Amino acid sequence: MDACEKKALVEKWYHQYANYLFHAARLLGPANQAEELVQETFRIVLEKDDLDEVTYPKTWLRKILYNVVRNQLRLQSNSESSLTGEAEALHEREASYTDQLDVELEYGGTIPENDLRLLRLAFVERYTYAEIASEFGISEKACQKRAERARKRLKRFLEKEKFS
Repeated sequence: MDACEKKALVEKWYHQYANYLFHAARLLGPANQAEELVQETFRIVLEKDDLDEVTYPKTWLRKILYNVVRNQLRLQSNSESSLTGEAEALHEREASYTDQLDVELEYGGTIPENDLRLLRLAFVERYTYAEIASEFGISEKACQKRAERARKRLKRFLEKEKFS
């Protein structure tokens, strides 16, 4: 892979996954440094060889981000004991969001936040439309219609991402 192809591939990954990595960085590390953590992740990616051999770029990028966050916490810590506690907390946070579907992390920024929340309540947490409508302060029928529209928007986004 030549330098131009490598740059094009990294740019493609940036456009596809930067938002996802930003949300992950906010969950894993200092929220006010999320943007810098994502930039550092892509800086490291640009230094790597054989990018065309990466089968699952989203997972690979998340692992790099995880290591960047861990290194950042290590640099910021003043004592060995606080580093151990922060590293353990980071590991627990990483495990908790990878073990269960985190809709906001996975699809944040793809559709409006309220619609994403509605879909999470309906299809992940299995609330009834009546319960969701009550929480949103809308009618049950409006809730169903909103969920249907949000599902269609998310589906269109995922189909577009699949073919890009």
